[in-house]
Amino acid sequence: MQTALQLLNVLLPLGYLLAALAYLVVFMESSAWAKTWATRLTASVAGAHFLYLLLATLAFRHVPVANAWEGFTFIAFAMVVVYLVLEWRWKDKATGVFLLVPVLFFQILSSAFVTHTREVDEILRSPLFAVHVTSALLGYVALSVAAVYGAMYALLYRELKKHRVGLIFRRLPNLETLSRLNMGAVLFGWVGLTLAILLGSLWAGELTSTGWLEGTFYTDPKFLLTLILWVLYGLTLGGRYLFRWPNRHLAYLSLVAFLLMVSSSLAVNLVLRSFHQFS
Repeated sequence: MQTALQLLNVLLPLGYLLAALAYLVVFMESSAWAKTWATRLTASVAGAHFLYLLLATLAFRHVPVANAWEGFTFIAFAMVVVYLVLEWRWKDKATGVFLLVPVLFFQILSSAFVTHTREVDEILRSPLFAVHVTSALLGYVALSVAAVYGAMYALLYRELKKHRVGLIFRRLPNLETLSRLNMGAVLFGWVGLTLAILLGSLWAGELTSTGWLEGTFYTDPKFLLTLILWVLYGLTLGGRYLFRWPNRHLAYLSLVAFLLMVSSSLAVNLVLRSFHQFS
């Protein structure tokens, strides 16, 4: 199993590099063969990536998020999953290169420096933790993807307002498609956060009953941050599907929410104490 993990650790960056290059061809030339093979190649690499994560989980008896380098490969996998779902739903492949490049970046960092360990806190082996952390990471990554599409929308909208659209902007999808991708990613992320909150509450009950968790889960800074983001992104979805807010307002709101997510996450992780810090 160790040999398979080492081999996959080397092959994954190469696979994502080829996938990014294929989507670059799609973006520059929009050729039919590139569109077909870009998706097939990316899905195949994502399948190998899932196998890598599964083998690592079985070998070390915990979800591979015990350190930053393990977390980076999980982020890369989550990002490619979110992108493939959005591509399948809206049949647009022109933005693939913009998502595969950060996937490649995170996977290169992980492959270069990753270290796995069996020595982790026993609570990290809980099945509830595994599903909770997977849902949370998928949610946060999807909201980051939403910010990418929100930025694309805002930049293209500005170019159109000024009646000047350069080569790169001409190859982007139209504003309506970008808005759908933006809101699709927000919905994906909001569902992920919903599951993370529900499963986190169940997990906290389990920790309290075993005596590990002291204090109140519902006053934990990371939980409160997640709840605030859940409300804010829920408001964004309500503005889209209930109140029919203009697409540009939704794009800007998703960018503001993303900046809040990043800044507050840094504050929680670097300044405030949270029971999510297991070291």
